[in-house]
Amino acid sequence: MPPRATLSVVIPTKNTARLLRECLESVAWADEIVVVDMFSTDDTAAVCADFPNCRLHEREDYIFGNVNFGFDQATSDWVMRLDTDERITPELAAEIESILAQPPAGVTGYELRERRIVLGRELAHGAGREHYRKMLFRRGAARYPVRHEHEELETSGTWLRARHGYLHYNYASVAEYLEKTNYYTDEDVPRVTLPAQPPSAGKALLEAARAFYLYVLKWRGYRDGWVGILDGGMRAVYQFTYWMKLRERWERERAASQVSTRSQE
Repeated sequence: MPPRATLSVVIPTKNTARLLRECLESVAWADEIVVVDMFSTDDTAAVCADFPNCRLHEREDYIFGNVNFGFDQATSDWVMRLDTDERITPELAAEIESILAQPPAGVTGYELRERRIVLGRELAHGAGREHYRKMLFRRGAARYPVRHEHEELETSGTWLRARHGYLHYNYASVAEYLEKTNYYTDEDVPRVTLPAQPPSAGKALLEAARAFYLYVLKWRGYRDGWVGILDGGMRAVYQFTYWMKLRERWERERAASQVSTRSQE
């Protein structure tokens, strides 16, 4: 085969061996796979060992800190960031190979279209509406700011959009929505600078109602049936949980401050 630019795929993991094998199989054609694992207790290491081009690093950090670490370990010309619940389709793989064969001059990277799968159904509306993420780029051209759980790559330059999309198996059950809501809000709330005034219950209700309106009504998630309504409803639950946990933290830290002040008097 004629020479082409090389590709490293960076994947953060933590106890997701049940998803990892199919993820690795979808990018087994890459020159290098860098898995950065947060000391999983499942079969993550064994799964990685089955792929000769996969290098496993164990590191405890915020998820995007680990991804940045993976970027630093990558040795290829180009880098692609991927999660264990995401899959590169054969069509997208062929398109990426063609890009690597003749990388366009002056192009920093490519945005890939997300095809969101919820409870086994691909969403076409609501959260499933057309959405692109910066995922494939020249090594050294992008990093995460590492401020919260839902953030985009910081980068510059010219970005193009690939024609084909990747599969994102976002949620497999209602229970997974609830588990991820609890996990992500627990991660994000401690990182927020608390306001001088307590976050109100009204704000929590308003943000929850706004999320439901956007995903179910404005972006027509209802057209995806009960799964689309479930997705919009759970996004509302996420917002309500986030703001209530923020209020909980505000109350706890105020009480601790008052106790500290009294002890110093």
